[in-house]
Amino acid sequence: MEITTEQNLRMTNVLSFRGKVDKQALTEKRDEINALIKEFGAHAIHPAVTTSYGTEETEKGPLIDMEILVPLDRDVSTEIIRKQLPGYRFKPIFLLTNAARIHHTGGSSIEESIKELYNYIRVRNLRPITTLYNITINDPEDPKDLIVDLMMGIDPNIL
Repeated sequence: MEITTEQNLRMTNVLSFRGKVDKQALTEKRDEINALIKEFGAHAIHPAVTTSYGTEETEKGPLIDMEILVPLDRDVSTEIIRKQLPGYRFKPIFLLTNAARIHHTGGSSIEESIKELYNYIRVRNLRPITTLYNITINDPEDPKDLIVDLMMGIDPNIL
């Protein structure tokens, strides 16, 4: 797996949801997001991008503090404001710059790709300044066929 640097991810008209969810609620949240997009008369122009800010253990299991970002074909900010949707925001522009990226293909575990990216950053004394973003390239039935770009913003300053 090749790691590239100085990569950018730019998305426009992004529907964003951030909240704490468990694994079951994550599936339900994705269905809710898809229903909202349809209700708004919009279309996703790329599969969702996700990032996790942390996890916390609860009696019912782990809760993941995560953000789901879906670039759309149009501005839906007025619909979000009108419906007063908790956890939802509209981002006219999402820009991740100067990122290190690894292209993961399903032949190996995604955890191995993540470890390889973190090791690359550590060995080169780079300073990560964002969470790890998961850019889904495809959404297959079989995880062995999954293709995801994993990106993390790196501090461009050399100190």
